[in-house]
Amino acid sequence: MKSSAFMNPDPSGAAVPNADGIFQAELSESSHRPGRNPLPRGVLFLLLVIGVAVPIVLYWLPAERAKWQIAAAQAKWLDDDLPGAISILEIAAEEFPDTSAVYEQRLQFYFEAKQFDNALADAEKLVALTPKSPSALGLKSQALHHLGKHDKAIEVCKEILRLAQEEWIGSVAQALNSLAYAQAIGDTQLEEALKNINESLRLAGDNPALLDTRGYVKYRLGDSKAAKEDIERAVEHWEQLVAYQEAQSLPSVRSYQSETDRASYQQALAVMLYHRALVYDRLKMHDQAKVDRERVRNLGYEPNDQLF
Repeated sequence: MKSSAFMNPDPSGAAVPNADGIFQAELSESSHRPGRNPLPRGVLFLLLVIGVAVPIVLYWLPAERAKWQIAAAQAKWLDDDLPGAISILEIAAEEFPDTSAVYEQRLQFYFEAKQFDNALADAEKLVALTPKSPSALGLKSQALHHLGKHDKAIEVCKEILRLAQEEWIGSVAQALNSLAYAQAIGDTQLEEALKNINESLRLAGDNPALLDTRGYVKYRLGDSKAAKEDIERAVEHWEQLVAYQEAQSLPSVRSYQSETDRASYQQALAVMLYHRALVYDRLKMHDQAKVDRERVRNLGYEPNDQLF
């Protein structure tokens, strides 16, 4: 009988290695030693889900909480509590300083409260967070106009135009209109303003907002008869849009969006009526100018140089 490679020839009983140098006892023990159990697949999947979900939640949750704060502020506004709406967003801005929507909403409330310094501060924060946003830049320009800083407002509008022409961000026609209107508000660079608004109308057609801008530019240039023609067309078309918007609205449904849309249409009409009143006065049509100014007040605005 051949001896097994795993037999122990040493009568003393000491462990002797086999031909490969492996001790029999080690092999025997290792064959009975329990191995490590792998993690169940369900646990591994759960860990994977957690690893993916946690960063998403950490990113998403602050934005969602900011939205809740904005919604709460809008509800206050709907209850005619403008100071309360601003107060909520002041807290939100401290808690979520990198959320642009908070500043965008709050500066709208600051405009309504005529807190133009605060509106400009929020507009600058908004631009810092979204530097290539035509909307953010437009709000900054508006705040600058309210503070009488017309030259700076015009420079902002030129940046809006540059973004539209060179980087295809935003509408060229709208950017040209914004710049022409800024120049008219500042009563400066009026020949350039007329070229800008004519090009805007060429690109976009007879939009009533653009016609109003051109009429206002012509008024600034002293061409009152041509200004009257443009602004009267603008008012006529815009009144039709306002009537359509009112017909589409549901009186029983009152939301922040529907109310701000309505206010936006009415403010634009008020601006056009104010511009027309200026033209009528210059043409000695004082009765018509008086009627337009009264209509502006009935819409909730004052017919003065802060209305634009």
